[in-house]
Amino acid sequence: MKIVRVHGACLEGAGAFLVTVQARFEPVQQGPTEIQLTGLPDAVLRESRGRLACILGASRLKVGPGRLHLHLTPAARRKSGEGLDLALVMASAAAVGHLRPAQVSGTLFLGEVGIDGSLSPTPGGLAAALEARRGGISEVIAAPEVAREVAGLPDVTAFGAEDLGAVLAILTHGAEDPERPRPLSAAPSDEAPSPTGERLDDVRGQAEAKFALQVAAAGGHGLLLVGPPGAGKTMLARRLIDLLPAPALEERIEATAIRSAAGRCTDGLVRERPFRAPHHTTSYAGLLGGGSPIAPGEITLAHGGVLFLDELPEFGRDALEGLRQPLEEGTVHIARAGRRLSLPAAFQLVAAMNPCPCGYAGHPRVVCRCPPTAVRRYRQRISGPVLDRIDLRVPLQPVPLDALIPSTPPAGSSPPPSSHGRRLAREVREARTRAQARQEQSSAMNGDLQGDELDAVAAIDRPTADLLRRADERRQLSSRAVQSLRRVARTVADLRGTDHIDPQAMATALALRDGLT
Repeated sequence: MKIVRVHGACLEGAGAFLVTVQARFEPVQQGPTEIQLTGLPDAVLRESRGRLACILGASRLKVGPGRLHLHLTPAARRKSGEGLDLALVMASAAAVGHLRPAQVSGTLFLGEVGIDGSLSPTPGGLAAALEARRGGISEVIAAPEVAREVAGLPDVTAFGAEDLGAVLAILTHGAEDPERPRPLSAAPSDEAPSPTGERLDDVRGQAEAKFALQVAAAGGHGLLLVGPPGAGKTMLARRLIDLLPAPALEERIEATAIRSAAGRCTDGLVRERPFRAPHHTTSYAGLLGGGSPIAPGEITLAHGGVLFLDELPEFGRDALEGLRQPLEEGTVHIARAGRRLSLPAAFQLVAAMNPCPCGYAGHPRVVCRCPPTAVRRYRQRISGPVLDRIDLRVPLQPVPLDALIPSTPPAGSSPPPSSHGRRLAREVREARTRAQARQEQSSAMNGDLQGDELDAVAAIDRPTADLLRRADERRQLSSRAVQSLRRVARTVADLRGTDHIDPQAMATALALRDGLT
């Protein structure tokens, strides 16, 4: 009675962990088939015992009288979900003798199996394949939807199977057999598009805000836009993604794995950076992650991309305070009932808000009727520590009518296409290239520099220090604010192509931190 070992995986947060199904069959002369499942399975997995015999019978892999022992390792870790179905079926078939143990070893099996033998996709396929690759497993058999995700992963062979018949054909036919299904491959044209910034030309006016957007994209800085309704805050925020550089392959794999773990079908690797814009009624768990089982929140879904929080003061106080640690570390730590997970959350924050409850404080034409106490309470919904972590705070004014309605070109001619957005995107790429060449020992962007790294690349001369000292006397800057200004000034200097921070770069950084001071 040999023990057969088959590899599967269980979803956990935004990742997965490998599970080994150990199977052993003890035949008897007569009687029913008894199936035992151990290793802390959840209710869904325990129910699989009732359908295993039906599934095997439908695929002509019947189990005779005896005891089929199935054990899930690591034994002390709770197993959940239907993604282990295929691994359980394959382990059972090999233990009974329908397959050789060598045919099922070295392969990761993923998918839910119906009683008719059909294979259905399950969340977290790419995360499971990444974990398997780290464990030395380079072959994956899953439903076609999951296999297409995994096919984009280097050094992994992915097979798509509609049912158990296709799985058996993959396992029993040799690599050179023409009847063996072929592994899937990533589409050759499935590459991330290069940013053009063209959509930024749709925004009329707001030159200062566009420059702030460029600085945010070049240095990875957080951005808060403060202005009245209709000033273009949301439109500008959604254009930031067009200025960011195209994601590298590893970034695309990571973003796809997170989306897949959240149950969102991707049909291959994602091509663009994520942009998430949750409503202000989103709960704490919906924004930061949590629940039972623990699921990734919006900040994890925005990993590697942009998180846009419109109407920032309307978000729950606890949810906003929960952003402090992810903004600093790029991860969020969640502890629930004895379980602790760390989920990736390296996002770029863009937020928007009105200057007052009615939205018209400082408006040149509409009178604000909010009393000072109401304005103060409204702004105090955002705590100082949260606000201090946002590098760029830019006030917006309504766009003049002349900018919204350009002059009509002469009859028979067409207006020249605008190239302003393309130029901004090109300058962002050049600034990032300059920063990466300077910080060759670190992959951190300017917006993430801390301590010695910041001192090494953002040193300031005496005139610049005097300017910063005068600003501190007026604004009572915190230590974090001073470091933030140095980071922003470093990015401004990169955009201008200068090697050092001069008073002009620092003055620009101060101007870009003018909102809500």
